[in-house]
Order: sequence, then C-alpha cells, then structure tokens
Amino acid sequence: MALYEYKCGSCEGKFDLMRSMGSADEPAECPECGASEARRLVSSFASVTPGDSALSSNPVMDARVASGGGGGCCGGSCCS
Repeated sequence: MALYEYKCGSCEGKFDLMRSMGSADEPAECPECGASEARRLVSSFASVTPGDSALSSNPVMDARVASGGGGGCCGGSCCS
C-alpha cells in the first residue's frame, strides 16, 4: 500500500488516498464533490542522504555520523 495524491476533474480539489500499487491509476472518488473523475498526480518527495550538505543542515544525520553508527538493517548492530 502506498499514499497517492489525486486531483478532481470536477471541483479541482486535491486529496490523498492509500491504495495498492495496482489500483493507483484507477479513477478515485472525490471526497469533496463525490465525482469519480479524480486522477492521480505525480507527486514529489523529500529524501535525505548522508553527505556534506545533509550534515550541515540535519542534526539527526550529524549525530549518526559522529557516533559511528548507522547503515545496515539495524543501525549497524547486527552486521559484522
């Protein structure tokens, strides 16, 4: 399941729906006007990766790098 953003063709309202990937492109019913012409939008997302720019603006990344932890499936505690 993933969260998708839709825009209504009738009232121009935008809303989010949690749907399976297989039904993501199917028309959705607008919660505002009830029309079934809402179409999925291409949404952007944010991602933070370790690096010089991330470290200077992200205190969480600063702490992870300073402690030597991170990476792997369990923050590095299960990997050798």
